[in-house]
Amino acid sequence: MRTRYSIQFILAFLLFSYISTPITPDKRVVDFLGNEKLEIIQKNNPDLIIYYNFFLDNAYIISEVPNDKHNDNNFQELTLPLKGGKVDKKKLNILKLNIQRKFDESVYFKVKNSNEIIVFISEQEFIKKYNKHREELGLIK
Repeated sequence: MRTRYSIQFILAFLLFSYISTPITPDKRVVDFLGNEKLEIIQKNNPDLIIYYNFFLDNAYIISEVPNDKHNDNNFQELTLPLKGGKVDKKKLNILKLNIQRKFDESVYFKVKNSNEIIVFISEQEFIKKYNKHREELGLIK
């Protein structure tokens, strides 16, 4: 009987520790928000840090397009950090791009000086992905 209560206590302690542990923001979130805003958000709305962390790598898709296909589209060009002619995803901070995404359709841009396009997925599709991510973390059911 004593062991059962000990296990329940340990599980409750671990759950409380997990809930009270601050969310570690991606360095790109820190770069976007600044330390002062980040501290306020971590205190008042830590779920927003989870959202930003997920958004940074999941709100877009990068695809390579052959040169002859670039002439077939009318995409605006976007200057992004490159490494070896490809988008440097570690340096890419889409929070700073100020791209207006659409609710029900994706938005396309040609990456300047590259054979790539970046596709910002629709808000609708992103929210589905984000909610699935939150389910996997046990934040929603």
